[in-house]
Amino acid sequence: MRLFYQQKMIGKKSRKLQNIPFTIEEPVHTLKDLLKQLVTQEVLNYNEKTVDNPLHIYITDQQLEDAALHGKVHFGEKKNASTQSVDQAISTVLQAFEDELFLVLQNEEQLNSLNEPFAIREDDVFTFIKLTMLAGRIW
Repeated sequence: MRLFYQQKMIGKKSRKLQNIPFTIEEPVHTLKDLLKQLVTQEVLNYNEKTVDNPLHIYITDQQLEDAALHGKVHFGEKKNASTQSVDQAISTVLQAFEDELFLVLQNEEQLNSLNEPFAIREDDVFTFIKLTMLAGRIW
């Protein structure tokens, strides 16, 4: 099933979010299931990237234009050879949700519980909003 998550484009002052497609294979009944699948896909994609190799330092004109839209020019490669643990990443994202460090919206409805069942439809859009602590007094 194809779904989307929203991400703000880096370097853009526009308030428009970019929809990024992802697919799920296993049945998803809860937010916890969805987060596990999404984090697993992202960690595996990260781990598959090659380490930066200085023998091919070049960029096409199209890649340069696309990078300029994002506000950062890079070659899309890792700077070190370390791989990330899928289990650790899943544990971190679940803890971050429980600690209310980010919100999750399904289309325009907020999902408040990791274990509460919900229905997913093809082309649903999930928005992740990182909450930032403000400087100053706590209370």
